[in-house]
Amino acid sequence: MSVSVESSPQRRNLNQKMGLFSAILLPVIEMGALGFITYVFIYSLCIDYLLNPSPEFRSRGVPVRRGTAIALITIYIFLLLMLLLAWLRLLQTIWTHPGLTPLGNPDMEKQHMSWKGIEKYDAFICDYEGNPQWCDKCHNWKPDRTHHCSELNRCVRRMDHFCPWAGGIISEGTHKFFIQSLFYAALYTTFSWVPIAIFFAERKRVLDSQPGIWIAILPLGGILMMFSAGMFFMTFWNQSINFTTIETLQRGGVYNIAMRTTQRTRPSSHGSRRNSSTQANGEKPNVLKEVKLDDGREYVVFQTQPFVNPWDIGSKDNLRSIMGNGIIQWLLPFQKSPCIRHDDVRGEFGWSRAVIDMAAEWERDHQDRRVTLLSNTRRSRRKA
Repeated sequence: MSVSVESSPQRRNLNQKMGLFSAILLPVIEMGALGFITYVFIYSLCIDYLLNPSPEFRSRGVPVRRGTAIALITIYIFLLLMLLLAWLRLLQTIWTHPGLTPLGNPDMEKQHMSWKGIEKYDAFICDYEGNPQWCDKCHNWKPDRTHHCSELNRCVRRMDHFCPWAGGIISEGTHKFFIQSLFYAALYTTFSWVPIAIFFAERKRVLDSQPGIWIAILPLGGILMMFSAGMFFMTFWNQSINFTTIETLQRGGVYNIAMRTTQRTRPSSHGSRRNSSTQANGEKPNVLKEVKLDDGREYVVFQTQPFVNPWDIGSKDNLRSIMGNGIIQWLLPFQKSPCIRHDDVRGEFGWSRAVIDMAAEWERDHQDRRVTLLSNTRRSRRKA
């Protein structure tokens, strides 16, 4: 008897379909769980037990607690609405603007493809030859922090991960709404679970009653509470150090960064310090090579030290780059993340102090050359 083995493309296609199917099925299941929790919390707990207990319950010592019931219902509805608002905004962005990069022409060779906008930046992540990163599946260059998603079979800008529980891809355009959804999910599940646990213990003590739906909601709510809170704190911490989930898994590696250089228009005021430059850790900047393109543009390719995050611009600015500048933007899921604009010629994303220092040390060693990144950085500071 022969056994057929799926080819690699067939397996990838199956995994892609399964990923997309789970991204549709799991949110439907989660909506069902929200409906079940709402029924237990509002009707069974707040109305049937606190607001309007049966005459039998009252005779056995269960009082009417109208104020408690109204307060619990009001807070519950508010948290549920905020959770749904953030989640629906996340789903809307996932299905309309997930951050996919354009597909290239599979009939063209890599060396003949234009850089398609990447050349406008002073610095970008590159390979050892100074070229932007290449995706052989999409047949196109990859902007900084872009990764290929196997579930979508497309490259995604600032891809964090594919999350079927959230409904799809978490990327630069959806990361903010994902964090907000997790925040409100953590508040909602905690608030839902604690009162049910308290009054379940009271009901068992006073009435010796343990309703089945209350028993079912306790482990379900507890699991959802720990999952959402754990995911929120992990995601929030990663963003505070400006790492995506993929980048966290790759932490410890090195990055090659191509920085554009030009000839100085006038002699440098610095004395000659060639071969004397050092970084803060006492090591010279690791320069892989210098590249000159046919159109006259010149680049120098640096390599970072291990464990250096080239995008860590400080915890506060890291968070602002995704969440926005004001508290309203942090709490309400309306405005998109500032990082999707890519309107800074210095790079797709802000460069860390380590990258700026590395370029400055190289520039001081080369009196006849300047790094464009540094010039624009100084100009930006003067405007600020």
